[in-house]
Amino acid sequence: MKRTKHIIPVLVLLVSVLCGCGSSGTPYKTKKDMREAAKEKTSGHNEAAVYYTLPSPLEVAYIIQSTGVDYDLKLLHKTELGVRYSTNRAAAINLGIYGADLSYSIYFNQQQVALKYLDCIKDLSNNLDISDAKLQDKLKEMEENIQNRETLKKMVSQTFFHSDALLKESSRKQTAVMVAAGMWIESLYISTQLSYGEPNSNPRLSKSVIEQGLVFEDLYNMLSTFSSSSDIEYIKNELMPLKNSFKTINKQLGNTYLSSEKNKVDAKLFEKLCEAVKDVRNNFTQLF
Repeated sequence: MKRTKHIIPVLVLLVSVLCGCGSSGTPYKTKKDMREAAKEKTSGHNEAAVYYTLPSPLEVAYIIQSTGVDYDLKLLHKTELGVRYSTNRAAAINLGIYGADLSYSIYFNQQQVALKYLDCIKDLSNNLDISDAKLQDKLKEMEENIQNRETLKKMVSQTFFHSDALLKESSRKQTAVMVAAGMWIESLYISTQLSYGEPNSNPRLSKSVIEQGLVFEDLYNMLSTFSSSSDIEYIKNELMPLKNSFKTINKQLGNTYLSSEKNKVDAKLFEKLCEAVKDVRNNFTQLF
C-alpha cells in the first residue's frame, strides 16, 4: 500500500482532512513495515503510532481519481444533518465522516461543495470543544484559499506542527479515536460504492479497499484500549461484520490482503464487504 510522504495524525482530523500532503511514498509490503514507519513518524508518541498507519482521506481520494471514476456527490453525507448530532459520540464520528467527504470534494476540485463541508466541520469541532483561536484562524485562511488546492496543501502541512501537540493531550484521545473511525469508514464507503459489484473491473480501487484490512486490525485494537467506554464499545460492535469480512477475504487471498492478476478476490466476498461497510456507515450517519 502506498503511503503519503507526511502521514497525518487522525487526532486532528478537522484540520488534516482539508487536503493532504504528497501522494507519493514508499510501498510497505507488510503490516510490520507500516508499524515501523509509523513509530518513526510519531517521534516518541508511541501510543499514537496507529494514527499514522491510517491512510489520509486525501490519499484515498487520489487513488479514486487516478482510477478514472467520476466524482459522485450522491455518495456524500448531507451537510444539513450536522446540526442534529448533539451527543459526543454522534458529533465525533460524523466529524470524521464529513472530513472524508470534504477531502474527496477538494481533490475533485468541487470548491462550492467543499465550502459547505468546511462550515459543517467548523461547527462540529466547536461543539466538541476541540478547537482554539489559532486553529480557527487557520480554518478561516483555508476557507479564503478554497480555490487553490496547492496552497491548501501547503497550509495543512504548516498547520500540522501546531496540531501535532494535541497528540499529547490524553483527554482528547477518546474523541480522536471516534473521529478516526468515522473518517476511515467514510473513505472506505466511497471506495466500495465506486467499485461495488465487480471488484476486478477496477482492480486498483478494489485493491486499495482490500488492503484496508491491513490497518483495520490496528484500528480495532486501538478501540479496544478504551474498554470502559460505552461509545467505543458501540463502534466496536458496529465494526464486527467488517472484521469478519476482512478476515474471510484475507484467508481467500492466502493471508496476504494483497490481490493480483493471479490471485483475485472472490466477487461474492467483496460484495459482502461492500454491504457491511454500507451498513456501518448508514448506522453512523443516523446517530441522532
